[in-house]
Amino acid sequence: MAQAKKGLLVWLSVSDLDTACGFYADTLGLTLAHMDPQIGWAEFALPGSDGRVGLRETDEDEIIPAGGATLTFDVDNLEEIMGDLEKAGVMFITGVMSLNGHRFATFIDPDGNNLQLRQAG
Repeated sequence: MAQAKKGLLVWLSVSDLDTACGFYADTLGLTLAHMDPQIGWAEFALPGSDGRVGLRETDEDEIIPAGGATLTFDVDNLEEIMGDLEKAGVMFITGVMSLNGHRFATFIDPDGNNLQLRQAG
């Protein structure tokens, strides 16, 4: 990868752009940086980085199954954030797991995409 620029955009397929944007903005607290409903695209800025999460609304006949990538968000207090998200109706598919000096918990977005919280040990 010659001369890669800083920052990273990862995107997920979603079935309803408005529903997904509500989840990522209101539930996860990410900042909407750009949205174009005509082409079914939205981008969210990640606090403290040049990274972005993109959402692409797919047509009914082109729904891409969830489960490819897992977006992992670094947090300072795993249990506190888990509690806040659970109060907001987020479903965790794992409890807290430990691996390589980190603690993780995995949850899903409204389209079944895997998302994860990670706290350094």
